[in-house]
Amino acid sequence: MRRISTFGIVGKFIVALITVVIFQGILSLKFKAFSYFDLPLICSVYYGFTMGRPIASVGIGSALGLMQDSLSGAILGTNGFSKTLIGFLAAVAGSKFNVDQPITRVFALFLFTLGDGLLVTILGLMVNSTSSTPFGGAFGGWLLSATLNTLLGLGLFGYYDRWSNATT
Repeated sequence: MRRISTFGIVGKFIVALITVVIFQGILSLKFKAFSYFDLPLICSVYYGFTMGRPIASVGIGSALGLMQDSLSGAILGTNGFSKTLIGFLAAVAGSKFNVDQPITRVFALFLFTLGDGLLVTILGLMVNSTSSTPFGGAFGGWLLSATLNTLLGLGLFGYYDRWSNATT
């Protein structure tokens, strides 16, 4: 009986991860403004913070990133590596710092989003070095994306914290 409930929990978790990536892909395809949001990054940071286990966070980050690469048409592995590294760093930060405080989450989400944008850009330039001005307008986009991801992430973190601590 325990094995069935474990498979059910893992199955729901996998379906949730796939849903996040598909939701991100559909919304960014339909609405250009939604391309500034990065739901797989927010999900990777959230699970890194809540689980506090680096190995599990690495697995979640790599799965989310590779699925995002396959749907976005980006160079395969750039988002995978970036989300893996950020999931690991979020898990380490979750075990070292008090990440339940909103100010800590603000700084973490903002810096992780900037780091993700920088890392994906550097990895993309290493593979395809045909761009002449790689960082020309990218920094403004990274700041906007970091701000929007921070606001969305704080809202989602608050919702999930309230939902997970609810009693009947």
